[in-house]
Amino acid sequence: MSDGPAALVDTHCHLVLLEERGLLQRALEGAATAGVDEIVSVGLNLDDSDRNRQIAEQHPGVYFTCGWHPHEHSAPDARQLDALGELLRHPKAVAVGEVGLDLFFRPGYHEVALDVQQRSFRAMLELARDAGKPVLIHDRDAHEEVLAAVSGVPGTRGVMHCFSGDAAFARRCAEQGLIASFSGIVTFPRAEGIQDAARSVAQAGFVVETDSPFLSPVPERGKPNLPERVAITAAAVARLRGESAEEVRAATTRTAHRLLGITTTRAAGARA
Repeated sequence: MSDGPAALVDTHCHLVLLEERGLLQRALEGAATAGVDEIVSVGLNLDDSDRNRQIAEQHPGVYFTCGWHPHEHSAPDARQLDALGELLRHPKAVAVGEVGLDLFFRPGYHEVALDVQQRSFRAMLELARDAGKPVLIHDRDAHEEVLAAVSGVPGTRGVMHCFSGDAAFARRCAEQGLIASFSGIVTFPRAEGIQDAARSVAQAGFVVETDSPFLSPVPERGKPNLPERVAITAAAVARLRGESAEEVRAATTRTAHRLLGITTTRAAGARA
């Protein structure tokens, strides 16, 4: 474990995609240097979830999730749901994700019909409920639809991945058992609504993430993102809140550990 600043958790990244780019070892080494003690690598479908399992088994500080991304062209069938459920019983499986709804339709990005996405999302919410796991929710241009789906599965708890709403939406999410996860977008110049949300949420009401290899924060914007850069995002949120970076690092680590059931030998907040 690192002896530097308070520990951090990158609650959402894609190590499989980094591995495909030849960046996995670089990502893990950089994270250790930056004090990112735990990384949650997020599944996009059954095969991707299983590849994340393999990476998590090989690296002590890596955990994984099992999910069905809204860009998948069909809802999971019974066999796929059973296999995802089996993966969720793995000791390093911490959540169901990445799941949700995406209404930003565009050729080359995605064109999956909303009704297909809704069936997939419902299945994943029910899977999480039955497994007692939180969900990592993808919400792009779908605030109302996402909250409606969550309200349809009582007991849902989890994270609004790459939070894209404002302070009022953050409050509505909190009322439904969902916390905000701030990504590098919070550092972008035109992200005033997200920045207001970062200022206003309760200290235990948010975590930080990279969504690596996507969404590198300023001043690294435009480069492939890496888990180490969650420290840049945490520092940016701290400035918005008028808190120290150590406070935000410690608070988000405690929240991530509590929500995801992660335990560590390093005391989160020992230097806060």
